[in-house]
Amino acid sequence: MSSSIFSIKTFCVFLLLVSFVMFLGCTTTPSGSTGPLQTTSSPLSSPTPTTSPVSGSVGQSTPVIQLDGNAYGLASSPAAGIDAITFSIKPVSGAPAVDLTGMKIIFSTPDTDPVTLTYGTLDSTHYFTTSAGNYPITSMNAADHVLITFRVALVQANSNINIELDPSAGSPLILTKTAPALIASTNVLD
Repeated sequence: MSSSIFSIKTFCVFLLLVSFVMFLGCTTTPSGSTGPLQTTSSPLSSPTPTTSPVSGSVGQSTPVIQLDGNAYGLASSPAAGIDAITFSIKPVSGAPAVDLTGMKIIFSTPDTDPVTLTYGTLDSTHYFTTSAGNYPITSMNAADHVLITFRVALVQANSNINIELDPSAGSPLILTKTAPALIASTNVLD
């Protein structure tokens, strides 16, 4: 009988230790991270921003976002053309938090009709994704650098590209770029 009580106690201690490891592993910040992780919601609940904007109103003519570096056109098959766009944005100095789930991106070329993309968890020709440090995020704060990625209908060499980022508050950021004359796997859009 004492053997079965010992087994039950051992099993209970094992479950307690596993639950501590699971809890701590799910709530601590990974090493190398510069801040708290942004939470994401399950598909059954509505997404909520993880931070609230700073008090004060941002008018539609006030810029809140800016390009952070180059914009890139990616080609899974360079002979066919560019099929994805990626670039980083950051907030302008003094801007409040930006709700990325409310932002819209309008993409067009002379050969395509404008396409409005909304926030999503998988990049496609209708949704864009956002990440910071390989983690998906739903809002952008003062020190954030956010990578945006989305798929596009094939863009040919030397094509003009128009990208308008329209945050829910603040003025739109308009990017006018050109695909290179010779398309490679990764292309800087000028």
